[in-house]
Amino acid sequence: MANEVEKKAQKAQKEAEREKKLNQIKSMKAAAAKKPKKSPIQYFKDVRSEFKKVSWPSKKQVFNNTVVVLVTIVISGLGVWVLDFLFSSVWSLMLGM
Repeated sequence: MANEVEKKAQKAQKEAEREKKLNQIKSMKAAAAKKPKKSPIQYFKDVRSEFKKVSWPSKKQVFNNTVVVLVTIVISGLGVWVLDFLFSSVWSLMLGM
């Protein structure tokens, strides 16, 4: 009997949580509907102002970062090539025995 009461209490709690979530969703939708739509011109003005806030790297920083990436790619490629060579050599020896 106590088990049934607990089940009913849990069910009521789940229902209350579900109702609370639905109310939150409704209020979010209402808030979104109240916001005035921006014109495309205002949107691009906002984009321009945000781009002015960005800290852009210098040409030297871009060049240095590009060199670091290319060197890393070459070293990684060589490492993969060496491992591939070693594994294929070991595999050939194992099959040859």
